[in-house]
Amino acid sequence: MPLPTRAVLVTGASSGIGRATVKSLVESGRHVFAGVRSEAVAAELQAALGDALTPLVLDVTSAEQVKAAVERIEREAPHGLYGVVNNAGLGMPAPLELTDVDELAQLFDVNALGPLRVIQAMLPLLRRGGGRIVNITSMNGTTSLPMVGGYSATKFALEAMSAALRVELRPWGIPVSVIRPGQVRTPIFAKARASIAAAARRVPAELAPGYALPLTRTAKFNERGAKSRTAPDAVARVVLKALSARWPRAQYRVGWDALGLAIAQALLPTLLWDRALARTIGSLGKRPDVPLPGAPHREREPIVQTPRGAAAVEPSLSGP
Repeated sequence: MPLPTRAVLVTGASSGIGRATVKSLVESGRHVFAGVRSEAVAAELQAALGDALTPLVLDVTSAEQVKAAVERIEREAPHGLYGVVNNAGLGMPAPLELTDVDELAQLFDVNALGPLRVIQAMLPLLRRGGGRIVNITSMNGTTSLPMVGGYSATKFALEAMSAALRVELRPWGIPVSVIRPGQVRTPIFAKARASIAAAARRVPAELAPGYALPLTRTAKFNERGAKSRTAPDAVARVVLKALSARWPRAQYRVGWDALGLAIAQALLPTLLWDRALARTIGSLGKRPDVPLPGAPHREREPIVQTPRGAAAVEPSLSGP
């Protein structure tokens, strides 16, 4: 039986921004096809939101699962889709020098190629339903930050594809919007915590003086993100706005950090911008031997006594 309401597909709907978006869309009267990674989560979402939701086991890296999702949506929403929200994504903080290329390829597959795979498959349904596309990128999609360069690269790619699609799909009147959240209080930070610890374990001893402090600060910034004042609901409200506006904007930012970062980068010359980032992350100058995050505690070497009149020197972690 055809659905009586406008239908929207949301990927990465298991938790965080995706789950909040699904809830917001259901409450606004839309029917939501929610892409999740497991049958257990699908059953839980169905029980929570009822018949206004159709859960789909959907791994955006799987062409077979994407095809199966198209077939299911065509059966239940023959009038087409009013929207596709690409939210599925992964994070993997690590220095680029120590990033496994195969892991980075997987990150690109989920964060950049996955959305394109979904868009390509859903475009016939979007044309039929007079729909639109909303891609969740990140403040890291326009500003590449140290220690998350791989993640930023995938979000830059999604931004680039969104910009091209925005023009290419004009003949069919399919708007394409990107949403650039700052740090949002979601489970992604718990996963990032494990990635940071794994990156620290991969640091060779000879590189530890240069990477220890940046990794330590990255871990602190990650914990700050886990407690961010920006909740997933804030992003969900912007997604609803992008799907509902008569003339949706090309870009939306969510969170003061996302806005502040964009303004700072626009105002500062590259030399000063790089210096500010280096000071913040702890890579402005050469560093003394600092324990890596999670490494066993090691007592500081005692200060060597010097003759009267000469100053004893102890390494400083504050940097220049």
